Amino acid sequence: MLGDIGTLVLQGTMISAVYALIAIGFTMIFGVGGTLNLAHGALIMGGAYVFALLSRSVHAAVAFPVTIAVIALLSWGLYQVLVRWVEENVVITFLATVVVAIASTEFVLYQFGGSPIGMTLISGAVNLEPYGINARTRYVQFVGFVVSWLAIGLLWYYITHTDDGRSVLAASMSERGAQLTGVDLHAVRSKTWLIAGALAGTAGVILGSTGGATPLMWLNPLALAFIIVVIGGIGSIKGSVIAAYVIGFLEQFTVTFVGHGFRGILSLVVLVVFLLYMPQGLYGREFAHD
Repeated sequence: MLGDIGTLVLQGTMISAVYALIAIGFTMIFGVGGTLNLAHGALIMGGAYVFALLSRSVHAAVAFPVTIAVIALLSWGLYQVLVRWVEENVVITFLATVVVAIASTEFVLYQFGGSPIGMTLISGAVNLEPYGINARTRYVQFVGFVVSWLAIGLLWYYITHTDDGRSVLAASMSERGAQLTGVDLHAVRSKTWLIAGALAGTAGVILGSTGGATPLMWLNPLALAFIIVVIGGIGSIKGSVIAAYVIGFLEQFTVTFVGHGFRGILSLVVLVVFLLYMPQGLYGREFAHD
């Protein structure tokens, strides 16, 4: 029993950090521009495949930052080429990002097939049974936890301690108010898509390193991002982090004590409760005043 609890705490802590990484990029775009970016999942998938290809010819330590930069630029390019021209129409924007996600999936299927492509940021594992934890944990999971929190910390510093970051906060609170203070909304949205892409690329490498790169690997992370954003509150970085840990631990609890087939049940129950009784989420846009 104690070993199962130890496994629950360890695995829940590590996967929740990656969930937070995914959700923050999703909520930033929605909070700043009001865009429900369904292509966010495709960018996560793209991160896994780009890293898998690059790591065949260069060291993983080089492939990792290059992958993050590539996906960040792809996200920025998606905004500049497509989204910025239709973002005033919520329905058209939603459909456009859906088309991008589907087209990306079909492209990957055509180029690489549906079989998983193996990849790893760092090899090796540690057996924790001597410490009372019934798990053999791969080093990449520990690295993913550290990298996720490093990215979250840097983003939090940027948002709260720099003028550029404060302009993102201002735009997420009130576009009209931000414009009155001289904020360039187009520049803010462009930066937001760039940052969200970098976070998606990071998450893609971590997820791909633990489960392999597959054309449909983006579906579950995207669904989780939506659930986490609703629970944490749209536009709230702090809310996304807290909600990610709630969902991560609920999933791990279900897997450990109920069964893998029921993994998402408790998360859906919590989502329904929040939609009915607390639709604004834990923090909503209150993160602007933190």
